[in-house]
Amino acid sequence: MKKLSLIVIMCLITLSAVCISSCAKSEFGSADDITEKSLTIQAKRADKGDYFMVGTLEVAEGEKIVISPELEKGAVMLEFIGNEGMDDPDKVPDADSMPTAASAEVSGSDIAKLDVPVGGYMVKATVTEKATGEVQVEILSAETADKTSDTVE
Repeated sequence: MKKLSLIVIMCLITLSAVCISSCAKSEFGSADDITEKSLTIQAKRADKGDYFMVGTLEVAEGEKIVISPELEKGAVMLEFIGNEGMDDPDKVPDADSMPTAASAEVSGSDIAKLDVPVGGYMVKATVTEKATGEVQVEILSAETADKTSDTVE
């Protein structure tokens, strides 16, 4: 009976340790809803310096990029890098050396609106302060973008 009690206690301790370590896991990436006109970035206790690249967003004439964060805490830097020349896998340049067409650091619920030239863009998202929440990136007509509130409601 004493051995059985000891085994049960050890199992409970092990289970508790596994649960605690899985709850502390950080995640940073994009949701599966990526289209040519929108994407969602998700952060769950994402650490400063975490980053990823995703693409491609297509901006047409008369459109703007609208970034709508809903971050409980932290900040995320979004860089929009033109994808010109990336269609040939033998000649793809290093993404870190490519010029950024536009960028915005977002936090809280303050919406950012960016004018960029017509074209396709890769998005590089980097955590600048430990972050939790979501960031929605959409390509909208300039008219709709200008009517958008300055904060997510």
